[in-house]
Amino acid sequence: MKKIVTLLAMLLLITTTVTFVPVRASPGTITVGIIGPQGLPHFSPCGMWQGAELAASEINATGGVDVGGTPYYIKIVPGNEYAVTGPGGTPEPDKAVQEVVNLITLKGCQILIGGFRTECAGPMINKSMDYKVPFFIDGASTDDLISKTVRVNYDRFKYTFRVTPINSTMLFYTICAFLGGYVIPTVLKPIYGHYLWPEANRTQVRVAVLTEALNWTLSMHAALTNPAIYPKLLGPYANVTFSARVDPTKPELLPGLMDNVIASQARLMIHVFSAPIGVSLIVTWASKGVQALPVGINVMGQLQTHWATTGGLCQYECILATAGTRTPIVPGKTEVFWDHFTGNYSGKWPLYTAWGAYDSIYGLKEAIEAADSLDPDTLVPVFEATDRTGLTGRFRYANDHDVYMTAADLGPYHTGNVRAMMVQWQAARMEVVWPIYQYSPLPYARMVRLPTAMYPLITDINYDGRVDGKDIAIASKAFGSYPGHPRWRMEADLPPVDGRVDGKDIAKIAKDFGKYVTLPLP
Repeated sequence: MKKIVTLLAMLLLITTTVTFVPVRASPGTITVGIIGPQGLPHFSPCGMWQGAELAASEINATGGVDVGGTPYYIKIVPGNEYAVTGPGGTPEPDKAVQEVVNLITLKGCQILIGGFRTECAGPMINKSMDYKVPFFIDGASTDDLISKTVRVNYDRFKYTFRVTPINSTMLFYTICAFLGGYVIPTVLKPIYGHYLWPEANRTQVRVAVLTEALNWTLSMHAALTNPAIYPKLLGPYANVTFSARVDPTKPELLPGLMDNVIASQARLMIHVFSAPIGVSLIVTWASKGVQALPVGINVMGQLQTHWATTGGLCQYECILATAGTRTPIVPGKTEVFWDHFTGNYSGKWPLYTAWGAYDSIYGLKEAIEAADSLDPDTLVPVFEATDRTGLTGRFRYANDHDVYMTAADLGPYHTGNVRAMMVQWQAARMEVVWPIYQYSPLPYARMVRLPTAMYPLITDINYDGRVDGKDIAIASKAFGSYPGHPRWRMEADLPPVDGRVDGKDIAKIAKDFGKYVTLPLP
């Protein structure tokens, strides 16, 4: 009997002990498919895969995602959208759709991020909706991916959201605002404005428009070359004197096209290209000495390798981008991401798809924890209520699940919202030139520079036609700076350029003090 009592006491003690020992839940897994244009840098080595990988590793290292008190770790799975795998680099949307099926049914993906090429992204989104798997667009800007889905059939497509870039209409309007609100009237018209036809009764700047002959540029080309439309976009001081659609498979045609730009006397060259020919176009532009500032879209021009590939001939090219080189748009966040990315990936600069994937993963973590659920229908309203500080500003969704923007986000100020920027290649770096440098607080913005062949008085660094105290003041403020320095101004580093603003530069300005040119130039 004594033994039985003793045994019962021991069992009670064990039971009591077990009751008070905390039971740690086993970690779960959130499987995210990253489906993009494998074979292009926009997927890897500096695109969406690396952006997602970096975010997932940071989140997992700090405990993962908390769902109901259970830690969940993010697992990312690569998928190929077959964007350029068909004959001649054409897309293969049928294969992309099957890849979506495989990611969901075989790999267990609960969320998909990607969609770079519109021809593939549309069918991929449609298939993802069959499974009610949320799809976050990271790469394709086409309006139809939202306007013909969420807006038309919300119940089916409510799981579709865009993260980056902003839609193509807003991208186009950003370029037009940059040109019509700043470059043409403020920079080019005082220097190159002429009375080109009596009826206009105003000075105008000659403009050339070159777009690649692909479907995505059709509406842009039409708007930029139709005299009844483009003055509303580029302002009353623009006069399109030459335009061409360029076959992206025939770079041998570029020298002749540049001769036509020269003959048209254009001082602004709007270019819109996504294919590799965009690189050849800029090399030809520089080699021909075309006296026209190149501004527009050059997808390949966003690559870090663009400077080396062109041998520095991309100097002065202005293009759309998410940000410039290590631009501190959100101080303490944007440049930290840049440093972590370049530090982890052999110094490679992140492309916009990397920014989008990184923000998407962090946005998912925050939404899942706020909803305390992985159920898609529970998550949708939480996604819709997103209001967070992303890498480049305040990120919210519009009612149709597109990136929220206002008209003010196209202009010269940075309102704080996520927006597109215009950057210019200056001294091997991409520097932000829109929003513009005059508006505080924008310490990272720089002044648009003209190719030296376009403006002979190089010591007149503010382009007002005279070398004076204003020029000396600009150089003095930049004294001691170099590319990447907060006070760096490329315009103050006078030829022979040595990558530093010093006494030699100020002395050259002082020597030319009082010199002037008669504006406008021929």
